[in-house]
Amino acid sequence: MKDDFAPLYIQLQRKLRAQILNGEFKEGEAIPSETEIMKTFQSTRGTVRKAIALLVNEGLVHQVQGKGTFVLLRPLQYTMTNFGGFTDYLKSRKEVAVSKVLAQQTVTLDGKVYYQLVRARGVKKDDSVKYLMIDTSLIPLAIFPGLDQYDFENQSLYQIFREKYGIDPKRAEVNLSPVKIDAQMREILQVDKSEVALLKSEGSIYDQNDVEIEKIKIVCAPNVEVKIMTNLNNNANFAE
Repeated sequence: MKDDFAPLYIQLQRKLRAQILNGEFKEGEAIPSETEIMKTFQSTRGTVRKAIALLVNEGLVHQVQGKGTFVLLRPLQYTMTNFGGFTDYLKSRKEVAVSKVLAQQTVTLDGKVYYQLVRARGVKKDDSVKYLMIDTSLIPLAIFPGLDQYDFENQSLYQIFREKYGIDPKRAEVNLSPVKIDAQMREILQVDKSEVALLKSEGSIYDQNDVEIEKIKIVCAPNVEVKIMTNLNNNANFAE
């Protein structure tokens, strides 16, 4: 478990985190004891304790005195109101949002025609771009005819919704769960080879009339903290 670029406790934290996100340790289960982890990874007790402390800080585990360390991760479902946008969120931080279109096409699902848009979403830092998420949108063309004419590397999807179609995204119902990392995710989000799973948000966006206007799937980079808030107009952490 040697790595020239990260301390041993960071490497160990990443391995344990990956095992939790990959489902090897289930919700409510105890992870191996400090002694067992020391033997498995040939680490010192201090290294193990530092790694577990990081997992506690992440909210992935909690420690019970005299009993052990237990997994907290579980699939969670939230209902959010006043769904905001990725572009507006970064503007509020005085940062520049960047979108890269990875795929776009027309697809049919359950007899309905959708515009499918896949984008890498990131932030510009000096002369480089750090991608934070990959999001996939399925948008009903019956509600948004001609949507495929716009350039979504340079235009905000939700701004187009509001200004061109008079439709305002208001509410989201999203499930959070782990997803196995594929080659595209690893390359674009610059995921360390020790990571095997990322956090995925998947669900639907509804307009001011409670009509479903978008199906979404968002995969976040490891350094992105997902916060679900009751009011997201100016604090959105998701796509658009």
